[in-house]
Formats: sequence, structure tokens, C-alpha cells
Amino acid sequence: MLAAAMGMFISTWAGTGLIHPHDPIFKIPIPRLFWIVGGLELLIALICLFGKRVSLQVTLVLWLAMNFTVYQIGLWGMGVSGGFKGYLGDVSAAFGISFSTADLMMKTLVLYLLSGSILSLLWLWIKTKSGESQSNKNGYLKTPCPACGGHIRFAAQNLGQTILCPHCREAVTLQAPGNLKMICVLCGGHVEFPAHALGQKIPCPHCAKTITLLNPLELKVNGSTLNPQPSTRLL
Repeated sequence: MLAAAMGMFISTWAGTGLIHPHDPIFKIPIPRLFWIVGGLELLIALICLFGKRVSLQVTLVLWLAMNFTVYQIGLWGMGVSGGFKGYLGDVSAAFGISFSTADLMMKTLVLYLLSGSILSLLWLWIKTKSGESQSNKNGYLKTPCPACGGHIRFAAQNLGQTILCPHCREAVTLQAPGNLKMICVLCGGHVEFPAHALGQKIPCPHCAKTITLLNPLELKVNGSTLNPQPSTRLL
């Protein structure tokens, strides 16, 4: 990716005027388009080199490869023969290679980025699922923090304990991953909802009035704390 960005910059800087003056899709000069594409490639390359979020890095690479693919399809749709080949004159001249070689390198790069990013995302998904499965086998559970929404992984024997959330440092009671229940403060009806919906406003299914979904362990009515148990039905 970094080499491709440098190639874009060098070929544009050493332009020979052998390429079309304007891009048929974006209607801007080809050198300007090369500067924009090279800048995007450089930015994504730096994120891949120094970033720590693998999922973000792979997603950005996939986004760039998809843009190249859609651009190629757009050229075909407009009846532009040769695809990328007709726009790589400066690349060919700057590096002393043929138009066909430059076109082949471009298409190979796009195919590599597209297939590699898709396979990487699939691998990350499989790894995440297998990790969750292994955690369940080892007796570990996950619960969302009601204050910040961050997920907390804990051993099953610690169920019911109150700890400080590792994300926001607020006190949180470790609960089994299931639906929560609260009592509507307006009509007294029981409302069941998933833990990730904490804080959302919904119409009460009994009285149809708008209520806020609160943590049942912290909900207080008339000064007394309600402590209904979360549903044991797993999500």
C-alpha cells in the first residue's frame, strides 16, 4: 500500500502529459486524482503500520479496494476501453514499464487488497466466535456495563459480585447474560428488555407511555430499591 502511494506521487510529479487531461467519472484532471488516491493510500498505509485496531485497518483496506473495483466497473459502464490502462501513462513513463505491465500491476494490487481484506475480516470473525465459544466452555460470562455499555468478561463463580467497570470505573453488578426486567413506574407493569437497550426510551407495552429502560438493580421507586432478577433466558 505504501509503495503504491509512493508510485502515485512519483508518477504524478514526473508527469509527461501522456494521459488524458480529465477523468471521465469525477471530471477532474488525472494528476489531481492521482494525488488524492495516493494520499488516501498513504493514510491507510500509515494506519495499518502504526494502528492497533486490526478490524479498522482491514475495513479501510477493503473500502479502498472496493472503490477501485467500483471505479473500474464505472469505466466499463461508460464504454472506456482498456480500463486502468488508458490512465497509467505517467506511471509507465516514470518507471520505464509498458502500459500493459502497469495495468497488470494495478489490477493485481486491487485483487490482492480486495481478497486479502475479505479473508482477513472472515478470519477475525471466526476468531471472535471461537474465542467466545472457548470463554463459555471455560466458565466465563460477559455482561454490559450499564453506565458506559462496555463489555465485562468475568468468571461464572463471580456472578452477583459488584466490581468497578474496567472501562469507566463505575460500580457494576456482574449479571448473567440475559434479558432484564423492570417495573414501569407509571402503571406497575413488568417490562422485559435486553441488556444492551439500557438507557433507551420506549413506549411501555402495558400503558403505552414513554419510559426509560433502567438497570433494575438501581431503579428506585418511593425511596426503596427494586431488585427483580434478570431473566434466565439467554440472548
